[in-house]
Amino acid sequence: MRITLLWPGKTRQAWLQDGISTYLRKLGYYYQVRIVETRAKGGTRGRRARAASKSGNMKAAMEEEGRLLLKSVPKGAMLVALDVKGRALSSEGLAQFLRRQADAGTREICFAIGGAYGLSGQVLDAAHLRLSLSTMTFTHDMARLILAEQLYRAATINAGEPYHH
Repeated sequence: MRITLLWPGKTRQAWLQDGISTYLRKLGYYYQVRIVETRAKGGTRGRRARAASKSGNMKAAMEEEGRLLLKSVPKGAMLVALDVKGRALSSEGLAQFLRRQADAGTREICFAIGGAYGLSGQVLDAAHLRLSLSTMTFTHDMARLILAEQLYRAATINAGEPYHH
């Protein structure tokens, strides 16, 4: 089974990039893994972000990011949208979900993480599953790292192996 991680823009902080790379390298022992980065439309800080928020361009940016994300979902893939209001799973629950999908013959699961403003309604509506990492709010870059770690943890659970840091 292939796992695709889909998000707008590049991860900015080197330490987050390193963490994501580490977990995805380890996850590669269990699944085919790839990252697809679309073009980010929203600002995340400073004058640009405040201006977008005040002018209402925030919604337009989120919708455009959503169109780009949906265009990048691999054909036939199961789409899982990360959403704070989504279904909460434990690490074991995520492992069971992955195992059930593999057993059902799912060839690819695409996990979509939104940009600075979140995921558009289009992406949420198209998702087969809305998944919550937590009821807490994380930056979209942090959510990437947390998802990568949890996917690796789920893979080790399914393999019956102890978790290694």
